[in-house]
Amino acid sequence: MQKILIVDDDKDLLEMVEMILSRLGYHITTFAKGSGFLNIVESIRPDIILLDIFLGDADGRTLCYNLKLQPAYENIPVILYSAGYIHLSTIENSKADEFIIKPFDIKYLVEKIKTLLGI
Repeated sequence: MQKILIVDDDKDLLEMVEMILSRLGYHITTFAKGSGFLNIVESIRPDIILLDIFLGDADGRTLCYNLKLQPAYENIPVILYSAGYIHLSTIENSKADEFIIKPFDIKYLVEKIKTLLGI
């Protein structure tokens, strides 16, 4: 079973995406803050990460960049997403694998997940 880590401080979005992806057979872990992000990645070893950019205590682009600097985690695909205006160069600089604008279509998200997981 593929493991997905979803990091977002919007509890409603977390619950919705967790419910849908769980029904599709993914093992989901949710996390609602930026602090402790690398610790949770280390403990669950996700196959892919969905990461909001604007967390209450962190910027997802910085979290992604720091994750990708770690040799043990550099190959974990990361999908960043946000409802705010984001300059694409900041996505490239974060080393994220994908960027999706919120609100996103869940079918589009699932398609991106499958592509990045190679399934």
